[in-house]
Amino acid sequence: STHPDSGVYLVRLGRQRWAIEGFFKTIKHRFGLDCFGQKTRLGIYRWLMLSLIADLLAHWVSQTFPTWVRLDWGEVCVKAVATLLPHVAWVKLLRQIHKHRDLINEQGFEISIKPLSSAY
Repeated sequence: STHPDSGVYLVRLGRQRWAIEGFFKTIKHRFGLDCFGQKTRLGIYRWLMLSLIADLLAHWVSQTFPTWVRLDWGEVCVKAVATLLPHVAWVKLLRQIHKHRDLINEQGFEISIKPLSSAY
């Protein structure tokens, strides 16, 4: 470096840089930057936002495991999908039923949802 900064400062700066480099390497290879969204500024922005959301969700799911369990990004992503996808599908189903409630009633149907007694 040609800057007149101290060695401690340069080491700290290098550590920050490698943390960011590790993040970008992970999202590039795990979340597909090398395949998607590289043509336009909007495409890169969308890919970056989706990658950050995926990274946040994967990190959130990884926090549910004990600290001694070491998972790689692939395993965490699989666990995140298995954990979060059923909830997302359930919420979407409930919203569709609520949205089309009048149409369902016009067709002579009534949909009621209640928990199974064995579920609790």
